[in-house]
Amino acid sequence: MLTDRVFLRANALATEPLEHEVSVDGLTTTTRRVMPSPSVVARFTGPTLAVVDEIRWDPPNGSVCTGVATITVEGMPAGLVGTVRLSPGGRGTVLDYAGELTVDVPLLGPSLAKQAAPVLLEALATQQQVGDAYLASTTSE
Repeated sequence: MLTDRVFLRANALATEPLEHEVSVDGLTTTTRRVMPSPSVVARFTGPTLAVVDEIRWDPPNGSVCTGVATITVEGMPAGLVGTVRLSPGGRGTVLDYAGELTVDVPLLGPSLAKQAAPVLLEALATQQQVGDAYLASTTSE
């Protein structure tokens, strides 16, 4: 599912972007979304910002899949680099992200990172909702 272009597009659309692009190249997925800038960063980014989310999955190791997740904001010294792990558990499968969000703006960086964290958590919650709906539709066919 996490390398399925249909799922990735549905996930992108759920965030209501102004524009979006999705690509899958083997085990690498990339989603680019142009979003309205949150008011707290609009003075740095202008009215919109482009967020690029890339995951480079390693080949599966048994029932566990791992990869490297990179989220960047085009034209901004901000991003997240971390790991992603898909493994059996919970309601069937557990998807874990771990990483560090950095904003390289002198004096304001830590404050902006703190304000961006809830937005990233909301995006992960949206991915869960879209994933649940995607799985429900594929198992009912």
